[in-house]
Amino acid sequence: MKRISRSFFLLLLSFTVIGAFSVAPVLAHDTGEDPTGYSMRAIACEYSGNLDQDIVKAYPPKHGASMADSDVGVVTWKPVLYRWDGVRFHKWKEFEQPSAYAEVTHDGMKDGKHEGWRDTETNEKIHSITFTNLAKGSYVVINVLTGESDGQVHRFVSPNSCDI
Repeated sequence: MKRISRSFFLLLLSFTVIGAFSVAPVLAHDTGEDPTGYSMRAIACEYSGNLDQDIVKAYPPKHGASMADSDVGVVTWKPVLYRWDGVRFHKWKEFEQPSAYAEVTHDGMKDGKHEGWRDTETNEKIHSITFTNLAKGSYVVINVLTGESDGQVHRFVSPNSCDI
């Protein structure tokens, strides 16, 4: 029994070490520290009865502040979906254009008419982006935030991965 427990522990440790090194290419996309205070949300893997398929939902950041020197700035958000192939995460799906934008100040999201995250095409409030037509597997999202005034780009990994 002791030998089985030890074997299980070594197997679990191996997967943890492999997983840690395999996520490194995804984490390497980060541009550095987070001076803006952006707070990423967890992603969700769920079944959509309307679409009759498994989906991944990505959510825009909860908080954030202007990356520019100006009082009010516009920041765009684009989630990029990565899938685990058994060795490392690979880019699976990426939208060409940013999915949403927000007006931000140095204190955070701007209040008023355009409060919160807005769809870049419809200008409607946006709560999540849904990735569809996905293969079974484990997924993670890289959140790409770009300051429109200065072009500064930050990439943040979602705080979790999920399986479908």
